[in-house]
Amino acid sequence: MVAPLPEPVGIYVQAWRRALCEPTRERIVPHITLAPPQSVPEEQVPAAVALVEAAAAAGVPGVVTLHGAATFLPDSPVTYLVVAEGGPALAALEAALRAEPLSRRTHPFHPHVTVAQELPPADLEAAVADLGDFHAAFQLGEIALMVQGDDRAWRPLHTAPVGASELAREVPVAEAASAALFLLDPPRVLLGLRSSQPGRRYPGVWDALGGKPEPGEPLLAALLREVREEADVEPLDVAPLGCFHDGDRADAFFVATSWRGEIRNTEPDEHARLEWVLLDEAPARAMAPTTRRALRRLIEVLGGTGTVGGTRPG
Repeated sequence: MVAPLPEPVGIYVQAWRRALCEPTRERIVPHITLAPPQSVPEEQVPAAVALVEAAAAAGVPGVVTLHGAATFLPDSPVTYLVVAEGGPALAALEAALRAEPLSRRTHPFHPHVTVAQELPPADLEAAVADLGDFHAAFQLGEIALMVQGDDRAWRPLHTAPVGASELAREVPVAEAASAALFLLDPPRVLLGLRSSQPGRRYPGVWDALGGKPEPGEPLLAALLREVREEADVEPLDVAPLGCFHDGDRADAFFVATSWRGEIRNTEPDEHARLEWVLLDEAPARAMAPTTRRALRRLIEVLGGTGTVGGTRPG
């Protein structure tokens, strides 16, 4: 059970594996192992597929960052790329897969990308030095249930998207536990990259500004307060987009095309950075399910005109 590395990151890592003469390079694609190889009786394969689907659907479609390399020496002859960001999302997937018929575990979970194994220790250490400046980031888009053939090569038996959009359903705004705002400067929308600190909801993904109300605080008042706290601006023309539930809680979304103040990231513990993104390109970013649904609603509202309600901000 693996999280395959998407292209072009996978191609780049595979080139390193070939250069290092990694023995398994032709038998399995570059990946992060979520569950170790284990025997699954044929009659239990449907249960394994169902488990993979459920784990993926409930997972966080976050960003995984690889930076530098290390080894498992002397315990294991392996050189690997270090997962610098995205560990909590991967750990949550691994935990969700820790059930029959994929429950077998041989070591504590340590997310990594193997680039060399079964080589002399000196070669493994040299690979660490060569890969010291390695850096890549990718969206955790899917996980794959792999099966080994008679030729010992591993191929995907079933793949499942992480954070399936079906998780987010529209509900009345009265159910909202939080509020979020897209600041729109056509054709761009402002997004924030959530902090990857442990314990945060949907760490390391892109979302809109906003947060939860304080006790007794109206939802819209909470939204305006959160936007001031996170970006130091006051929205002037807030319009509703919809309210969406991800199976855990409901988030109400709004949009504004004008505001008072200069946008700056005033809560770096909440968002690692704020970034203007072309609206047409924004859906390609890793997002929480409700944020993605709200963004799609925003694009529908604009209708390809680049405006809200047919007017541009003055």
